[in-house]
Amino acid sequence: MLQQIHDKLTGWFAYVVLGGMAAVFVFWGINWTLGAPTYAAKVNGQEIPAGEVRQAYQQQLAQFQRRMNTPLDESARNAIKQRVLDDFVANEALLTRLTKLGYRVSDSDLLTAMSQVPAFQVDGKFDQAHAVALLKAQGRSIPEIEAMFRREVEMQQFDTAMRSSSFVTASEARRLTELTRQQREIAWSVLPAAPFGAQAEPDEAAIKSYYDTHKSEYMTPERVNLRYVELSVAQLSAALTVNDAELRAFFDDQKTKNPGAYSQPEQRRVSHVLIQVADPKDDAAAKAKAEMVLKRAQAGEDFGKLAKEFSQDPGSAVQGGDLGWSERKVWVAPFADAAFSMQIGELRGPVKTQFGYHILKLEGIRPASERSFEDSKSDIEVQYRRSEAERQFSSLQDQLADAALQSATDIDAVARKVGLPVVDIPDFTRNDGGGALGKSPKVIEAAFSQDVLDGHLSPIIEVDKGSGVVLKASDHRMPQQEPLESVRAQVVAAWKKDRGIELAKAAAADAVKRLTAGAAWDATVKSLGGTAEPAHFIGRSDPAVPAELRRSAFATPKPADVPVYTAVSLANGDAAILCVSAVRVEPDANPAQADVARRQFAQQFASSEAEGYALAARAAAKVVVNPKAID
Repeated sequence: MLQQIHDKLTGWFAYVVLGGMAAVFVFWGINWTLGAPTYAAKVNGQEIPAGEVRQAYQQQLAQFQRRMNTPLDESARNAIKQRVLDDFVANEALLTRLTKLGYRVSDSDLLTAMSQVPAFQVDGKFDQAHAVALLKAQGRSIPEIEAMFRREVEMQQFDTAMRSSSFVTASEARRLTELTRQQREIAWSVLPAAPFGAQAEPDEAAIKSYYDTHKSEYMTPERVNLRYVELSVAQLSAALTVNDAELRAFFDDQKTKNPGAYSQPEQRRVSHVLIQVADPKDDAAAKAKAEMVLKRAQAGEDFGKLAKEFSQDPGSAVQGGDLGWSERKVWVAPFADAAFSMQIGELRGPVKTQFGYHILKLEGIRPASERSFEDSKSDIEVQYRRSEAERQFSSLQDQLADAALQSATDIDAVARKVGLPVVDIPDFTRNDGGGALGKSPKVIEAAFSQDVLDGHLSPIIEVDKGSGVVLKASDHRMPQQEPLESVRAQVVAAWKKDRGIELAKAAAADAVKRLTAGAAWDATVKSLGGTAEPAHFIGRSDPAVPAELRRSAFATPKPADVPVYTAVSLANGDAAILCVSAVRVEPDANPAQADVARRQFAQQFASSEAEGYALAARAAAKVVVNPKAID
């Protein structure tokens, strides 16, 4: 069929043929590759190619590592791999269910969907030659590409069907609106866990038991001894020896290439009085006030005193209106036009800008000038060093790459060939890196790659822009169990923290029992040594209240004649006692939005129903998984 599309891509018809693959391209990636003829899974008899799952896994892995700014351990990698495979299986299960139910994509529907892909466009318009070339470059057969498009359109049809069939009755919408606008009156008191833990003291048996239970937390990090050669623009720049002849030649060259590079534009020193216009209706009054100030200045009054008395520019008023020396480009156009057409000592105004009305006095003029070599020498040296270092960096980068490739395992030989020192970092760890290289994710990943651990040199790794390293690792040590005596202080601190959390929870639970039995709120809070937030109404998303308290407050049964008390565990380990005393519904500020809310609820229901349907399709599917196919 796509060959027929190719043959028919002429005139207006071409613009509705190839395009809407945007979501597909994002999901599948643009660099399709032909993997081994194995599958990652079979779902209801349909094979999921291993190459597609492997590519999606690599993309998600890269995204997670960028977000975390550190390489992920094996368990995290496996979790991502499993989630990606599960997503593929779930999608295939749903698609096979849809096919069984009779969902079909006509050629016309397919062409319409394909017409929206930005990747097939040039300058925002569909380009026939570009689209066909791109499709052929993907390394897949025409039937495979067509099938992928059809799957995407089937999913869109399913989504449309769910949305169009989902509805909410008027009474349901009213009830849902009431629930979303519900407010609850709460008071609470937090019981910090730390003081409880500080008072607890573990005996030897408790310390030993805690250590034995949490041994995996007390392991030495995986580590290597790292040696590296670094090539950087900054180091090359600092090592350069320069003389005046080289700098003068560079200065002359830069002036030829950029005549304005060392010129100083004309500057003027202006003082002003600003009368702001806070409201357009006050414009006339502001202008009249500015004219009054101008007349007084023209009559001989001290301009600086007038500025201090009348100017509404807080930055310059205290300086007598002085704005200092400035180029034309610093000021807004009307102000600059006036300032650069005045004579020294001249008064001008009122000049209107977006800030208000200005009265100007020109205090001085500095004519435009050319900066000499001597005036520019310090700046010239910085620019020259940078330019020469970047030139050397480009050349040495190729030499370093070649030397690393030729020497393969000898970092000292590489250093000699490029004239750079070898730097040692003992005990470079997978968790925290080490030395001047710090915790660079790229360096850590390379240092613990199998090739480098086997004794080979790494390729050049870009640490920062203008800085690269070649690595050599030795003495690789896997994580080892730390003996109790080495980590005793850490074990005791961890035990105290956990024990504090337990004791805080117990104290909160005991307080709830007393409150439920009739104890007074204020007295109970005081007995715990805490303070309480006074009772007030909150909404479901009130940012001033910890999320755990909000969730508990709205999950608590509606109080009848007496408040409802609950013990709540907070995310930081502290405990809290919560009092829910009343419920009310916030009045709807805009009842006319009822229909809009009803449609929104229907869309939410549709999403939930679609998710439930997809889960049911997955549960009923016959699945054969081949996880090793994507290792």
